[in-house]
Amino acid sequence: MRAMRISRRAARVSMAALLVSSLTAVAAPATSASPEAATGADRSQAHSRGIELRHLSTFTSQAAEIVAYDRKSRRAFVTGADTLTLDIVDVRDPAHPRRVRTVDLSAYGDGAVTSVAAYDGLIAVAVETADAAARGQVVLMRPDGGVLRAVPAGHGPDMVTFSKDGDTLLVANEGEPSGYAAGDTDPEGSVTLVDLSRGWSRASARTADFRAYNHRRLDPSVRISGPGASVAQDLEPEYITVDKHSRKAYVTLQENNAVATVDLRTARVTGLAGLGHKDHSKPGNGLDTSDKDGAINIATRPLLGVYMPDAAAAFEHHGRTYYVVANEGDAREYGDYEDMTRLADLDPALLPEGFDPALLDPKAMGRLDVLASAPAKPGGPLYAAGGRSFSVRDTEGRLVWDSGDLLEQLTAKIDPANFNAEGEGDFDKRSDNKGPEAEGLTVGEIDGRTYAFVLLERTGGVMTFDITDPRAPRFEGWTRTAGDASPEGVSFVPATASPTREPLLLVANEGSQTTSTYEITRG
Repeated sequence: MRAMRISRRAARVSMAALLVSSLTAVAAPATSASPEAATGADRSQAHSRGIELRHLSTFTSQAAEIVAYDRKSRRAFVTGADTLTLDIVDVRDPAHPRRVRTVDLSAYGDGAVTSVAAYDGLIAVAVETADAAARGQVVLMRPDGGVLRAVPAGHGPDMVTFSKDGDTLLVANEGEPSGYAAGDTDPEGSVTLVDLSRGWSRASARTADFRAYNHRRLDPSVRISGPGASVAQDLEPEYITVDKHSRKAYVTLQENNAVATVDLRTARVTGLAGLGHKDHSKPGNGLDTSDKDGAINIATRPLLGVYMPDAAAAFEHHGRTYYVVANEGDAREYGDYEDMTRLADLDPALLPEGFDPALLDPKAMGRLDVLASAPAKPGGPLYAAGGRSFSVRDTEGRLVWDSGDLLEQLTAKIDPANFNAEGEGDFDKRSDNKGPEAEGLTVGEIDGRTYAFVLLERTGGVMTFDITDPRAPRFEGWTRTAGDASPEGVSFVPATASPTREPLLLVANEGSQTTSTYEITRG
């Protein structure tokens, strides 16, 4: 859904300054945090139990969406989606980043530069075509921007990453349709695996597809909603994370509320896990459902959240692999087809039995965006896109921990003036549609502890959580920088690869076209 997301953001981004804020609380899915509110242009983390993010610099591009860091060249690579460019930035002195070159990639596709990844001096950039029927490419480059070769990918390459050993390059081919009307194209989603074990010059590609699932019975929470689409056409890979041992990849299928497992050795999809639904009627799973009540009202509602995760990141705990996901949510909108509607406009036959009609008031739930297609059914539950949270799951896709309503509770307490905002000053504007909207994230290990860095696309900034114990994450802080808006991509740099010998965090902000660098220090 990349092109649609970009156009929406362009209309809504506010360039007003955001404050840097960092506060501390214990994270629990069923309780609210109570951090102290700080003041000033640079809010400190003096009370942090673990780590803090110290802003070093901000770099401005023509566009900024995804950022990757190469430890060998000590350069950052920032994609400009619709500009079809890649900025190469020298960050040997991360407090003073310097643009080395802007690479024009329009020769490799006329759609967008969607993603970039780096591994020990090899840079990979995904480039898609504007024609949904045409396949995209992955361009392999040197750190100076010199193109080595291009490798064919699938339809709509949307994300690219390396395995931990660098032997495999993986591409999530989203395969978005041009539409669902006669004459439109709906390509199959897939994952491209590029074998680099013999070097880039002898790279070869294989494709993991989903055709085997066309006639299988799926978990009922796997959402297949495209009119007339087969399962293989409907499944849309969004993001990939690879386990520590470079054996398994876990692929989020955002619109489908599922995660696929891919075996790197055989290049086959070996599992498809439905992620279930989030019960917003349970304590600790509340949400604010109205942008017209002029207040913060986080409450339980007769509603199920469809997690629909975007970014994912794998980590280990006691020898077991887990992954953390950002439950952004995403609906389909192509031409005349749209599978989201205001609750007050929903076919009354789809309302649950016994539903209180008073909740259709705009100041209650009436303006809430709900899913109007599968899994909606007459008299059944109401479904909203996203979980307004991030989750930890095991390799079978089972829920280990979810942040519940914590993201909304934290923003309400730390910065109530920008609660569920869509840019500075747009108080409560996103309460009717996905709230704070966790989208990007990454994980990093510091002094033997594992941290998740979660980007809030709407309210902005990075929320940091200690997830060393995957069943009991702890909130560390919320960091925002003046001028940054709509964070999209994030890259963690371990101390061993950092020019400062301290771990770094690089955040690409799509709305403000900026990339900020933070040094991570102990609190």
